[in-house]
Amino acid sequence: MEQVIKKCSRYKKIKFTLLPKLFLLIVTLVGLFNLSSLDIQAVVNPDQSFYVTDKSHVLTHQTKEHILEINYVFEKTKERPQIAVVIIPTLDGSDIETYAVKQFEKMKIGNEKYDNGVLILLATEDREIRVEVGYGLEGALPDGKVGRILDASMENLASGHYSQAIEDIFNQIVLVIQDEYGYEDVFNGTVPKVESEEVSELPILGMIIGVIVVYFIVCRVIGINSVDALILLINLLSQGSNHSSSSHRSKGGGGRSGGGGASRNF
Repeated sequence: MEQVIKKCSRYKKIKFTLLPKLFLLIVTLVGLFNLSSLDIQAVVNPDQSFYVTDKSHVLTHQTKEHILEINYVFEKTKERPQIAVVIIPTLDGSDIETYAVKQFEKMKIGNEKYDNGVLILLATEDREIRVEVGYGLEGALPDGKVGRILDASMENLASGHYSQAIEDIFNQIVLVIQDEYGYEDVFNGTVPKVESEEVSELPILGMIIGVIVVYFIVCRVIGINSVDALILLINLLSQGSNHSSSSHRSKGGGGRSGGGGASRNF
């Protein structure tokens, strides 16, 4: 009988000793679940119009209608590209690139077949803006071109003329998409394109040749013959190319973000 009582008392001690640990484990798991839920919800739901979500209330009625009308025109095309505008007060501590990708994936902007969506994301209090480009439009809207489009509106953004800045950025993206798919100009020639910067290829070519020459000189100094040095160089270049192409893509349910685009502070 004494042995039974001892066993019972020992069981109670173990039970009460484990209870705080069990409680701590449950609290930790609940906390982690809530954090993951917050991470998933760290983007806004689009407004009913889908194409324009203005949580900061900075767009004029005319700008909103302008964005909607052109997207409705695009809906009647075969490719059905989409340009969505999302304006929020703050990113809540997130970097704008990560936020933009999550917002893009939540909204699934663009045609699933062509991945031809574009997101214009503006955080007014953080004074940051990003254009996130769908995977299928990265050729037409490379990072450099998107950067120049944003740069052309920096003055309006810095002075708080958000509605005009967003409309100008939107219009430039529309012009690029029209050229990409051969659409008629919805502006009838009234909107000029942002000028592309002409970059001379000679200095770049000279730098590349110089780097290659230095590379072979270094290889020779450390005892690597020219053939082995060439093989090593080709392997290095191919590995770099494979790495960049594989890390450049983000998946989504409908339209996908290719990770391309550009961001600016103002």
